[in-house]
Amino acid sequence: MSLSETFHDIDPIPQDDGPHPVCVIDYPESFQEIMGYLRAILKKDERSERSVELTSMALRFNPANYTTWWFRRQCLASLSVPPENMTSNYTYFSPSYIEHDLKLASQLGGPNPKNYQVWYHRRSLLEQSFSEGSDLTPVEEELEYVASVLKEDAKNYHAWSHRQWILKTVNDDKLWEDELVYSEYLILDDIRNNSAWNQRWFVVHRGSKLPCKVESELEYALEKGIMDAYNECPWRYLVAIVREQQRYLSKEDFSSLIQKCEHDIVHAQKQVETSIVGDVRECIHLSSAWMDILEMKGDLDSYQTAKNIAKDLETLDPIRKKYWKLRCSNLLSKLDA
Repeated sequence: MSLSETFHDIDPIPQDDGPHPVCVIDYPESFQEIMGYLRAILKKDERSERSVELTSMALRFNPANYTTWWFRRQCLASLSVPPENMTSNYTYFSPSYIEHDLKLASQLGGPNPKNYQVWYHRRSLLEQSFSEGSDLTPVEEELEYVASVLKEDAKNYHAWSHRQWILKTVNDDKLWEDELVYSEYLILDDIRNNSAWNQRWFVVHRGSKLPCKVESELEYALEKGIMDAYNECPWRYLVAIVREQQRYLSKEDFSSLIQKCEHDIVHAQKQVETSIVGDVRECIHLSSAWMDILEMKGDLDSYQTAKNIAKDLETLDPIRKKYWKLRCSNLLSKLDA
């Protein structure tokens, strides 16, 4: 649109860098014009359709401009007419605005997948409907969009945060079950994808600190650990599952769990020995998990074996030699005690 015609009643406000700017940025002329009108509109706090269109133009130049996104939401909320019986505390946006702006966020987010403002805008648009609605279709569509982003970058923190927010907000049994399948798919696609392992933890705990199904998760971790014994993810997952049970189980039940886990890891070591070339002790993460389990068992023989493992790791893992020395020293203190 022609800015001078659309905003004929507005005097643009130029950027003020002070009387002696140290480094003048050479902005494109069209960007300077857009931002000049945007500053004037912000000063007037004019929440109109032309203001919304102006923010679209500004965001296409700079999709990381927090103030522009914020003002756009103010405009959309002011232009939306909420239902008469609405009692929600969330900001209401008309469905047409939500549909349009999700497309805009997708367009701008494509080349900017780690732009926090774009993700926050999506969340703000969906907050009310996801918190109160029962229709899973838009929820599943949003999850599909996030999956498409993760397909390009499986470690995108903003995408994972958005996905977890959706699951916790909607809190539907079907979505949780589907997400477990999705995390399994990602782990099988790349067994060293620590983000997918983290997502599995999030799902089996339903996004909270509730205990999970211990036996099935231990079996899963051991199965994947045997598939790739040099992979840190399954062994850390296994140790974390065991360690969290201390607060939920009695001393006797926890002792039984440790014994079972001890038996399973010894079995895993034998399977790994037959499937790799070399010393199984060189599977540093497997050895580390075995040491942690023994330390949680807490008897004299376990401390002694764990100390020996830590001593071996000083040689086998020289990058973290100081860490293994510290672990060895701590285990010696427990043996002395």
